[in-house]
Amino acid sequence: MKESIEHCSVCGAEHPKSELELYFVRPDPVVALSETERDERCKESDDLCTIDYERYFVRGVLPLPVEGREYAYQIGIWVEVKEDDFRSVVDLWTDEAQSNRPPFEGTLANDISLHESTPGLEVRLALTGPKTRPDIHVVNTEHDLYREQNNGISSHRAYEYTSLS
Repeated sequence: MKESIEHCSVCGAEHPKSELELYFVRPDPVVALSETERDERCKESDDLCTIDYERYFVRGVLPLPVEGREYAYQIGIWVEVKEDDFRSVVDLWTDEAQSNRPPFEGTLANDISLHESTPGLEVRLALTGPKTRPDIHVVNTEHDLYREQNNGISSHRAYEYTSLS
């Protein structure tokens, strides 16, 4: 069976669908707003977002080791953090030594439909460098996503994630 190919809207190249990864463009609470509300209440970029300067979000990647691969499957997902932590992330954004900072506490801000209750799931957000998005690690040892992150997933499971895109 021939693998399906996707045309990349960013670089124009064709990529095998199995090589693409799931990502969320914005946190679910932002997506839930009407366009007018969003324009009035949000300040947003592809990496940082706030609603009413009361809720604060940082985009990162949640790595899942894949059996038989040298590299992890990464879900691009948003984490809600406290205001002080958000300000620290912003202050450290271009700092070469940012990875020395202990991880921030936060909660997932997107619904990964392959799992129950991912919005609000406790995570740690670790800064990795000014040219990479932060790493996200699930804290709740009872959650399926924690087990997948720590035990790894199959190539088929990676494809299931990609299919959500």
